[in-house]
Amino acid sequence: MKHLQHSISLHCPACRTNFEFDAVGEHEYVHCPVCGSDYVTKKMGSKLMLEAFEHNQTIEEPAIYA
Repeated sequence: MKHLQHSISLHCPACRTNFEFDAVGEHEYVHCPVCGSDYVTKKMGSKLMLEAFEHNQTIEEPAIYA
């Protein structure tokens, strides 16, 4: 049986390079392997975008109500 590896292609706005990242979701920390810029993933419509991450900010998780 084959193991399928899910990856997503992301575009770094700082160095304008495309790179692949394994199974990333919304509100996750991503580090560009080319230029070293730090990002947090943000969902916009059906796409996953990169938003600049400042090291003094926290990643906000959506509230879950029971």
